[in-house]
Amino acid sequence: MNKPEIPKNNDKTSSLSVDYVRFKNLSDVGDEFGYGRTRFYQWCRGRGFLTLMNAPSPEMISRGYMVTGLSETGYPRVYVTEDGFNYVGGIFQDDINKRMIKF
Repeated sequence: MNKPEIPKNNDKTSSLSVDYVRFKNLSDVGDEFGYGRTRFYQWCRGRGFLTLMNAPSPEMISRGYMVTGLSETGYPRVYVTEDGFNYVGGIFQDDINKRMIKF
């Protein structure tokens, strides 16, 4: 079975070679917020943070909030930078306060 490949890009914000130890796997962010992975991905797609294929939107990449990289198993994963975690977390909290998110 062929593994999907990540297109190579010269843009440093889309490369995990930049201190990815400080990045969080997007799958874990929903768990940290207590919302669950699947619902969190749905929320991210609804907010335009992710494309329908669960890739970071061009805006999230250009702002340096999300990057795509390969996991230890060689599959593509979305990672959130520290700034991205704060940005997404702030909007998530706002949506909770506006009762747009139900737990």
